[in-house]
Amino acid sequence: MSAVAARPGQSLAGDFLIDHDRPPRRALDRWATELSGELAAPGAASPLSTEGRGAKAARMNLAALVVAYAGDLETAERLCRLQLEWLARLASESGDASLLGDALQPWINLGRLRVLRGDVDGARPHFLLAEHLRDLRPVRLGPCNLPADAWPLVVAADPSIPEVLWNVYAIDQLKAYLRAGDPGGAPGFVSRLRRLAPPDVHRFIDEGEILALLRGGYAERALEKTADADPATTADEMAFLLHRVAALVALGQDGPARQLAVGLTAIVTREEPLYATPPTFLRQLKRLALLLEALDAEGYALAVHARGLDVCDSYEDEPLHLEFIEGALRLAPGHRASAGWRSARARLLGRSLYFEVRRRYGLAANPGHVSIRELVAAVESAVQGRPAPATGRHDAGGPA
Repeated sequence: MSAVAARPGQSLAGDFLIDHDRPPRRALDRWATELSGELAAPGAASPLSTEGRGAKAARMNLAALVVAYAGDLETAERLCRLQLEWLARLASESGDASLLGDALQPWINLGRLRVLRGDVDGARPHFLLAEHLRDLRPVRLGPCNLPADAWPLVVAADPSIPEVLWNVYAIDQLKAYLRAGDPGGAPGFVSRLRRLAPPDVHRFIDEGEILALLRGGYAERALEKTADADPATTADEMAFLLHRVAALVALGQDGPARQLAVGLTAIVTREEPLYATPPTFLRQLKRLALLLEALDAEGYALAVHARGLDVCDSYEDEPLHLEFIEGALRLAPGHRASAGWRSARARLLGRSLYFEVRRRYGLAANPGHVSIRELVAAVESAVQGRPAPATGRHDAGGPA
């Protein structure tokens, strides 16, 4: 094992790195204010078309996410339940059960919130919707009852739903399983998932198995699995190669690990279009930088942190932006750009409402910030069909 295994609080086992639907983590105050305005826009409280209702539901999903990011899981859960009640009411009044397709995401989000609270067993039923779709079985989503004969109508309204539900089936179950911390039971669980899920989500299952093996201390088996994986995209391939580096480091094979990590550095630092969505690319950069630091390849690690800072100038991810700044300052505190890095850190910390950021820097959570309160009020008004209270622009550091 290398002299520096990982930064405090971080594990070389890492997390999911394959490209899938991840929203960019924008500044929460601006994001919240934008969503509040969209929910309160003229006509938002009027009877909605299918397209309009879907847009409204999507904003409610993002509102719950923003509130959860701010650290208020209880209110985020309440917003999800309000949305489900609103959709159940619309379905009852219209007699159109197909609109309950919009209830799938808040139901899944309730499962994710359960995972964050540590209720892994309670979360799993929220991630099994793909089985109901496959078998055309009815399902109850809180107050919403989706009958079996509504599934074809739901899919006809949104053809992406099968892919979304199978991705959730694989990724969210695996995340919940890994959080439960039972690496010894991973082979049986993964085997069951692979048997039930369609082939196009097997890459997620492969990654979950590798992560379980790394976290369980089975680095040699994890290394073998990285060679057997079947990536579908360049982003997938990069993810498996990064896990391969982690397995090599865990096995004490620093020479091959360093050679591979340096080669990946040459790829990610090229000035060309990103090979993955920005949120995934940034997560892979963070992972590579940590591995390079573990291998004492500080010059290469600094180049990766700098690449992350460059990308964050165009694609906002507040928590990762701060991590790249900290990495650069840790490796090169006297760099000619260090004054700018410190200034950027102060600016980001002065406004950040992300719970994970505030906890990391010893700051109290601030889910009661005015922008968050107004967003919650906007959702409450939207589900009741009445205009939301007027919102305004707010300074990030404004009073709670």
